[in-house]
Amino acid sequence: MRLWSLLNARNPIWRGVSVALTGSVLGLSAWYLLRGTRPILPTEGGPAVRGTVGARGTLTEQVGRGRFVVAYDTLLGEEQDLRVIQVKGTLEEPDVRWAVLAPEAHRSEGTWLLHGPLTVASRLPGGTPTGEGRMDQAGPALQWKDGVWRGLAPLNWQDLEGQGKGIWHLPAGWTRQADGRLQVQRGPVVWEAQEPGPLKRLVAQRLDLGLGLQSGRLEGIAAEVEGGRMQAEAADFTPEQLTWTPPLTFQRTDGWSGQAEGGQAPRPAPGAPLQALELKGFRAQRSTPEGPERLMARGARWTSAGLRLEGTVRWEQPLDGQRLTLQAPRVLAREGVGGDFPADLRKGEAWAEGHPVLSWGSRSLSSPRMAALRTARTWSMQAPVLGRSEQGTFTAGAGGGSPKRWSFEGPVRAQMVNGGELRGDRLLWEAEAWTFLGRPATWTRIRERLSAPRIVRQEGRLLFPEGLNGALAGPEGDVLVRADRGEGQSGTFTLQGRVECRGLGWRLNADRISVTLGPGNTVKLLDARGAVTLRGRMGEGWGEALVLDPVQRSAAWSGRVRGLAEVPR
Repeated sequence: MRLWSLLNARNPIWRGVSVALTGSVLGLSAWYLLRGTRPILPTEGGPAVRGTVGARGTLTEQVGRGRFVVAYDTLLGEEQDLRVIQVKGTLEEPDVRWAVLAPEAHRSEGTWLLHGPLTVASRLPGGTPTGEGRMDQAGPALQWKDGVWRGLAPLNWQDLEGQGKGIWHLPAGWTRQADGRLQVQRGPVVWEAQEPGPLKRLVAQRLDLGLGLQSGRLEGIAAEVEGGRMQAEAADFTPEQLTWTPPLTFQRTDGWSGQAEGGQAPRPAPGAPLQALELKGFRAQRSTPEGPERLMARGARWTSAGLRLEGTVRWEQPLDGQRLTLQAPRVLAREGVGGDFPADLRKGEAWAEGHPVLSWGSRSLSSPRMAALRTARTWSMQAPVLGRSEQGTFTAGAGGGSPKRWSFEGPVRAQMVNGGELRGDRLLWEAEAWTFLGRPATWTRIRERLSAPRIVRQEGRLLFPEGLNGALAGPEGDVLVRADRGEGQSGTFTLQGRVECRGLGWRLNADRISVTLGPGNTVKLLDARGAVTLRGRMGEGWGEALVLDPVQRSAAWSGRVRGLAEVPR
């Protein structure tokens, strides 16, 4: 046969070869499939294990309420004792879908044992991711049996959805029951917030939470919150709120520490962080160089912006051996940035609202709203302001200061405890002294009317350091007075510096005149000293001293007298 004929594709020899080759491939394939699984050859130093071997396949099994689908690179062993290499598992439960990546898994007598380091992720049936976690420890990490998960290594789990997102750190020994309930009997369990909010970190000794971590209970709690720390016996979760079980104690970074009768944290919308901690029966104290400071309220809202106290708020501060006490229906104290407080409430300030009362000793101030700069211990008050002390009461416009010195705008009106009224355009309150400023400031009492640029009320005395003029009640009508300075107390007025007194038909001038008041606060005697001049119907004269009795119409001179005239009877 020629060579060119053998190389021809139409040669019958090639047709026969192709038929024979195809038949042999089909026959060998059928023989291999009919042969079934192969025994695993014994390894050096160990007994032979009868089983199967496979590569790049899937295994499907019912695990509890879900179906477990395992994609693997290598499958070794037999049906009751399988070893899977490079696991990519999917667990489909009615409410959630789980994805697991592990380097190795072992199934024995219905129990799956996954080795770490492994990752696990969850998503809703619609595909929305809800969380992901990782177990970094090598070796046995996660056990599944009858739908129950048991963590043999710590798990770090990050919430991607839900109320109050964060990272959970679960210790070895955690379990997930067949109904989806997550349990830890021996902590610590740690939760760390991933979003800004008042709750930063939470440590619990025991955990029992339902499916999706939406309800359940934590016990033995220590929490790190915005601006401090808090401890509680337990916390109960519901979809609506987190409830703290007493005893509940707290410590703030600004020095406050105390306790509360209970508390709760409203659960936020899905995907949002916790916004506030609400405490009831709030009591706190802190030490200052002057003594302890105390704070009490029926309720407190602890937010990232600060502290909101409501319901019979009482704030006590030490003050020169006394107690400065603020009582108000509501107090807002800003510590940071946040929308829970008014925008114009600055950091370091506190507002007391609802007509608060600030008192120290027998003195007090009230206003529709007060603002306190807490570091400087100064206050500002909205108009109208009502003040009270041992001297009397007053109303004024807006003002502020501290218990050492207050200043209020006018109009100012004060009622004295022993009668009389003071008015002015401005009031300065320093220790025991009330200083009224005006154009002019005025003092009025029954048939008394005095005015001056400045009037000081101090310890029952009236001081006129910058002059005065006005009228006192006399037996025959008003006695008009004018002086450069004056002082009134206990039924007397002392006038000094270019003094002039005028009654019905007479006038008295002197360097100093002491006016004694009788019944009804009427002028009884005038005792004039230094360059005394008397003119009119009471007589005329010049001398060093004179006692004038307008009731008896008598004038008694003493010292050197340069002129004298009889007083007509």
